[in-house]
Amino acid sequence: MMAFTLLLDTYLYLRVAYLQSAKTRPMAAVCLGSLPLLVIGGLSLLLQSAVSHTLSAGLPNLQGRIGEEIVAQTYLGLVCAVFLPFLVIRLLQQFKAGNSA
Repeated sequence: MMAFTLLLDTYLYLRVAYLQSAKTRPMAAVCLGSLPLLVIGGLSLLLQSAVSHTLSAGLPNLQGRIGEEIVAQTYLGLVCAVFLPFLVIRLLQQFKAGNSA
């Protein structure tokens, strides 16, 4: 699944770059394609720590709370994995435009 995501993101980046007649480098496409995987990997560590913290608290209805945390963290992780690479691209474009002006 991770390899499919990497290939799909890399293809999308190269396709958009081709449509905009931008100069592309294969390494840049791979880096941008791997950003969602890195975000999901980092957020899964955060999820594991949140679940272990919830388990150690000894709260009532523990299974319900853990289920809610997993659903919320998974949803937010997927949204971040889609949003953050595009945010990085926009910030780098503004930084590059600011340096050339």
